[in-house]
Amino acid sequence: MNRVSVRILPVLIFLLFHVSKSEDEEVKRSLVGFMDKLAAGNVGRDQSWGWNMSSDPCNDKWIGVSCDTLSKSVKKVVLDELNLTGVLDIGFACKASSLSVLSLHSNNVVGSISEEIGNCKQLTHLYVSGNQISGHLPESLKQLSNLKRFDISNNNFSGEVPDISQVSGLITFFAQNNQLTGEVPNLDFSHLLQLNISNNNFSGPIPDVKGRFSADSFSGNPGLCGELVSKPCPPTSPSKRKSNHSSIKRFFIYSGYAVLGLIVVLFVAFKLVSKMKPKDDKEAVETNTSRRSYKTSTTTSNESKIAENKSEYSISSVESGVALSSLVVLTSPTGQGLRFEDLLRAPAELLGKGKHGSLYKVMLDNGVTTLAVKRIKDWSVDSEEFKRRMKRLDQTRHPSVLPSVAFYCSQQEKLLVYEYQPNGSLFRLLHGNFIVTNSTSDFDFIT
Repeated sequence: MNRVSVRILPVLIFLLFHVSKSEDEEVKRSLVGFMDKLAAGNVGRDQSWGWNMSSDPCNDKWIGVSCDTLSKSVKKVVLDELNLTGVLDIGFACKASSLSVLSLHSNNVVGSISEEIGNCKQLTHLYVSGNQISGHLPESLKQLSNLKRFDISNNNFSGEVPDISQVSGLITFFAQNNQLTGEVPNLDFSHLLQLNISNNNFSGPIPDVKGRFSADSFSGNPGLCGELVSKPCPPTSPSKRKSNHSSIKRFFIYSGYAVLGLIVVLFVAFKLVSKMKPKDDKEAVETNTSRRSYKTSTTTSNESKIAENKSEYSISSVESGVALSSLVVLTSPTGQGLRFEDLLRAPAELLGKGKHGSLYKVMLDNGVTTLAVKRIKDWSVDSEEFKRRMKRLDQTRHPSVLPSVAFYCSQQEKLLVYEYQPNGSLFRLLHGNFIVTNSTSDFDFIT
């Protein structure tokens, strides 16, 4: 066994060394390609220059390259004032995943900063000032969460600055002498130490810079206004505010139409299905049908601890040629003046489902009065017996019995209204905070 281990060990060492070397070779090849595009043949590169496949960026000390002494990985590439006139290909440089500093200050480099800058996750300093770089700044700048100093001054950048507010550690932002447009970048001015966006085409109000910067940081932008530059900002156009308000209003109107159309379709489908079902003799003589829907958007119970979802419930009643039965208000003072229409219009929240129906929390008078409404279904008790039970329940007076407020009874629906108890139920206290469905629970009646 020991002999086998001794034989395998050199093989493992060789494989590990080979994999590490192949990764280094890939980074080195990318860096060589990065320099080949930058130098563009105008820079005389002798053997001491490095930046070739026959040498190592860390061991052979390439020009402008600094490495981590422990990991032997490239940390800094500083190529300032080397008369580089080639093209910037940021994607090649970002192949070195440990790169933290990239500086090309005062050259004549052209090209643009591509979206691949987002691959430089460890980048803390990016200096490209004093070149001929153009184009828009990429949206992927927001991915550079470690970026602290950013200098793109004295170039030909244009367009708006992307939202880099997520780069919370930024302390330097130099963008003067470009052609940038739009509003002042959204920066954390309470954390920023250096700022200059002068001589661009920024417009709009200057935000609150916490008194940390003067007008010089914003000069040369005729479209800027605010107290800092002693130029009052024009009032916001009422027509613009009205236009935005109208757009939002139209959105809700069209959404309402869509929901209403869906309700109509569901209602027609329900009627067709109902007609297809066999009817007994009593239903055959019905001449008029009235239907009311009690529908409201609700969120699922907090007890379920799941994401917010909208639900709805409806109370429909079919009477033989007559309108809906009236709500019977009992002797509880809470139900004085309560009408069935009040329950229909009030917002409701589904609390849970039990063996004989569902329980809802109904808020009246803008939340001043809160009631619990039990909707009873599939309960083999006729209307008269239900009414007798409710009246007997109303006559009960005991500290441990929750008094009923009102009830509603029709051929199809039975409702019981009582005061809402915010502290939950005895069932929940005994069995824990979870939802019970299709079984006997605290939402069922004790008959």
